[in-house]
Amino acid sequence: MKEYQDLRKKYGAFAYPILTLQVGDKLFSENKHSLVLSSIQVDLSCGLEASAATFWIYNVYNLEKGCYEFAHFKDYIQLGSAVTVSLGYGAVEEMVFVGFVAQTRFVSSEGDIHHVEVTAMDAKGLMMSGSYARQMTAANYGDAILEIFRKPMYQKMNTEGIYKSVKVDDTPDKKTDGNDSATAYTVEMVSESDYEFIVKAAKRFNYEFYVDAGVIYFRKTKRPPEECLLEIGMDQGVINYDITYDITGLVKSVEVRGMDTARAAMVSAVTKVSNKISTGNRAKALIGQAQRIVIDAGAVSKEQAQYRADSLMEDIAYRFGTLECDCVGMPELKPGHFIRMTDLGGPCDNRFYITRVRHDMSSEEGYRTHITAVAAALE
Repeated sequence: MKEYQDLRKKYGAFAYPILTLQVGDKLFSENKHSLVLSSIQVDLSCGLEASAATFWIYNVYNLEKGCYEFAHFKDYIQLGSAVTVSLGYGAVEEMVFVGFVAQTRFVSSEGDIHHVEVTAMDAKGLMMSGSYARQMTAANYGDAILEIFRKPMYQKMNTEGIYKSVKVDDTPDKKTDGNDSATAYTVEMVSESDYEFIVKAAKRFNYEFYVDAGVIYFRKTKRPPEECLLEIGMDQGVINYDITYDITGLVKSVEVRGMDTARAAMVSAVTKVSNKISTGNRAKALIGQAQRIVIDAGAVSKEQAQYRADSLMEDIAYRFGTLECDCVGMPELKPGHFIRMTDLGGPCDNRFYITRVRHDMSSEEGYRTHITAVAAALE
């Protein structure tokens, strides 16, 4: 776990924020036409949606000629160009975003001057096009996803710097006997894009599918608490916060029912909540009789039904607590990791799982980081 004081020392007390934006092979700071980058916003998520970075370029319009001087800034707005964003302080920075230019807007609005707004998306944005119907050579979803990223288009994206690498966790449907040859159960794509296929797999196994600084992850959710990223509090980088605990929608147990077609027999599995959700016993008493029953055609064995039930219970449990928090800008804060709120006392001192991060850098406000996080229990 990183220490806040170590980060404060690393970044020189967070005194002089810096930004490096590179589009293709061009660094924005090296532009020769006095272009101004007024602000940048990087929205990161470990959910199924794509992460994005948006930046605004000024001093692009010649008032005397009454037109944009396109040749001066075209290198920074070309659609499809690779984009990297690094943030930090002083001479120290960390990469927070890797993607490609997805959208360019030329804007003049009341109260504002002519400028260009550029939106970059991570690699997911290019995976949403196309539709395929084919049988994969892989016999499980994890290997099928790796098979997708071996296609020439993704090798080209990798070469051009739109993403750096792929890390895929094994899925529960992977055989453990070493026999993974194609069978009647070989994975198929049915009139869907690569993105839709991977999202389907993520929902099926309750996995995360996201991109972190150019690394594409397909992995099990909610890493163990010993992997807590950082402790934060009012004297440790926090500017303001909102912590909410809510028991509506929680259930005592989840039951998944399926059908073993080979034996023509029903299979089922039950998972019960074990998390602490109150400093007393009234909350659990209120949800003690609440149960969710799910019919899942994909659960063809008791083991698969149990895994599905565990996944659903985890998803429900993490609706219990939410944290919205503004912090001093810290590149280390990223989705897909736990953080701990400290020194607030009582239920506020808790462990939360970051689901979204927004890094904002502007000439007026400096560098700030906003996080959205969730908790399944009180510690």
